[in-house]
Amino acid sequence: MDSRQDYQPFTPKSNGKLPDLSTQNYRDHFVEEREEEKLDLSWLFGVVRRRFLVMAAATIALSALAGTAIVATSKSITVEYEGSFSLLVEPATAEGLQSKLLNNTQAADFAKINIEGISLLDYETQIRILRSPKMMQPVIEELRAWYPKMNYSELSSKMSINRISYTKDGKQQGTKILQVRYKDSDRKKIYGVLDKISKAYLEYSLQQRLMGINQGIKFIDTEMPKLRERVEVLQLQVQRLRQQSNLFEPQLEGKSLSEQVQSIRGKQVEIRVQLKGMRNLYQSYEELLKENNPQGLLMTQGQAYAGLLGQIQKIDSELSMKSAQYREDSLPVLALRKSREELILTATQQAREVVMGNLETQIKEIEARDREMTALQNALNQKIRNFSVTTRQYDNLQRELQVVTKSLSDFLAKRETLGIEAAQQQIPWVLINPPEIPLDKFGQPITATVKQTKKQLALAVILSSLLGIAVGLLVEVLNTVFHTPESLRMATRLPILGVIPFTKKVKRRRPARQRKLTSARSNSKVEIVAPGEARHTGQEIGGPSILSDLDYQFLEAFRSLYTNIHLLSAGTAIRSLLVGSAVAGDGKSTVALHLAATAAAVGQRVLLVDADLRCPQLHAKLGLPNVRGLGDAISTDLSLNDAIQRAPNQENLFVLTAGQIPPDPIKLLSSKKMQYLMEQFQAFFDLVIYDTPPLTGLADTHLIAAHTDATIMVVQIGRTDRSQVRKVLEELKISGASVLGIVANGCKNTGQSYRQRPAVLETLYDQKLSALGTKNPK
Repeated sequence: MDSRQDYQPFTPKSNGKLPDLSTQNYRDHFVEEREEEKLDLSWLFGVVRRRFLVMAAATIALSALAGTAIVATSKSITVEYEGSFSLLVEPATAEGLQSKLLNNTQAADFAKINIEGISLLDYETQIRILRSPKMMQPVIEELRAWYPKMNYSELSSKMSINRISYTKDGKQQGTKILQVRYKDSDRKKIYGVLDKISKAYLEYSLQQRLMGINQGIKFIDTEMPKLRERVEVLQLQVQRLRQQSNLFEPQLEGKSLSEQVQSIRGKQVEIRVQLKGMRNLYQSYEELLKENNPQGLLMTQGQAYAGLLGQIQKIDSELSMKSAQYREDSLPVLALRKSREELILTATQQAREVVMGNLETQIKEIEARDREMTALQNALNQKIRNFSVTTRQYDNLQRELQVVTKSLSDFLAKRETLGIEAAQQQIPWVLINPPEIPLDKFGQPITATVKQTKKQLALAVILSSLLGIAVGLLVEVLNTVFHTPESLRMATRLPILGVIPFTKKVKRRRPARQRKLTSARSNSKVEIVAPGEARHTGQEIGGPSILSDLDYQFLEAFRSLYTNIHLLSAGTAIRSLLVGSAVAGDGKSTVALHLAATAAAVGQRVLLVDADLRCPQLHAKLGLPNVRGLGDAISTDLSLNDAIQRAPNQENLFVLTAGQIPPDPIKLLSSKKMQYLMEQFQAFFDLVIYDTPPLTGLADTHLIAAHTDATIMVVQIGRTDRSQVRKVLEELKISGASVLGIVANGCKNTGQSYRQRPAVLETLYDQKLSALGTKNPK
């Protein structure tokens, strides 16, 4: 199973060795296409193709086991039949409901009864009673005469009781019918058992009905004397209350008392209004006397005091005239004033004695009448309160008497009805369907045992197939390697530069003696010349080249790899390239060798450096001696002319083997001499390719990758572990290496998109070869 890890993308170096056009544009395009690839089912088809044998084996094994178990179980199943009968346990009509309820409902009211919505039976409880051991024991005792081994456990396990229901308005509605079923392999036994059970249930219903009726009659006979006695007591209490309170017509008497209270209240209001007026008048008279003005008071009494008032008025006139003629202290004025005072005193005495005395007497009389009316009203109120208590007692007694009388009447009617039903002895439950076993259209009993062997076998095959697929997926998950270049690309988020097919034609060459290079500038032996200068070899190139014995697909894969590398670095050419892998055995040395040979075939001057100072491989693959090499060039003053060798039968391919294995490769690779040599390599060759040790657990490759223009990772399809690839990519990111892409090696089934170069790349490839003056070696 492909685990699509989101690796952090590698960015090119900032020193200008790789342009932004190379890998970054590819990655941007890759990220845009990633969402479209999520719905790709190619991974699933690839898993099925790879794990088909495992899935098929697991499916066949599981299907065989399940099929054997199903067939064996089917053969051991005993064929059984199922019979049933139905009982109507409640009335299905309004008349029956009336009888059940012991009601006196008239026939005209039957239409108003919703018989469908009324249930007088707790069906769950009733079913438990019918299945109880107490109910079934008499039936079992009778059945043991024919079936001695019959017991309650057997009968209960094979018998079922259900309430028949139906669907109305999307809801389950229960009927008033109970269905009893019994299942057994013996059809005669089914009929016998159901017949005994149906008779037992009908007898039970009759006993329950008679028991209820007898209990009802007994209860009524017990309660009726009490009701009669209660009626007589209530009637006697009503009679005594009427005699004691003179109650003949309580309503009329209450009305009369209310009218009397209203009349007294009206009269009392009039008296109080009159009393208030007289008190106000008395108060005004007192104010006149206090002001020493008895004339005003006497003037209200009419002509009775006209003479006295006339004398006072005459003296006032004379006093006014004398006051105008004489002084105030003169004798005439003083005499008149004294006469006036005597008349005023007389008028005041008359007013107090006659007027005020009469008015006080009238006020006292009115007050006496008001008190009399108040007392009369209080007496009536008390009488009304007493009357209310008496009336309430009378009403309570009357209501209780009516209730008890009605209860007595109902008891008498119900006792009469129960007596009639007991005499009729009607069976309340009805056997609407006798015991029977369903028959098919040919008249044969239908079996209750349904053998679904074919369906079960089909289901077992389907489930086994699913489990087989699951086993294959589990194996895929446990096998943590890359199976296709596509899964490798999606997991690493790096471009697939090339897909190398699996081939067995790559063989090692026999070792050859070392050959030196000759200079084109002098007759002396100068082995290395700068790029662009005339190249001359001191030997003739003959024999088959490295690429001559390869098959077409293998050769095309390296041509495509070289083209992709060249096109991705179109802005600035890659002068140094490191070929690495996560673990040993991924084919990095083979890829480095044939990539170098392909680059040399198109006219580039290529130096292949075996930087694996731990386990070198290139000299064995090329058949070259490994006496002196990179290790010797770093650790000694060995000239590169003496260390670099020409590849057999390859004009532009030069090889620097590893040389003698040093005790500390890290020390050599991290030295300044190594950096100097790498600069020299790039100065004298068009392309330098480094074959390095595996990345996992070693620092050799990281030291070289930090000083090369680009790095390509070789991953063996079906072999390299995902976690190792993830780990080394993280390490390369930390070391600052620029990973150009991935080479998928060892693909046994390369897709059409990887076997053939796209038309655009093919055109660019041909143009590049034409510029170099070389033909496309197809």
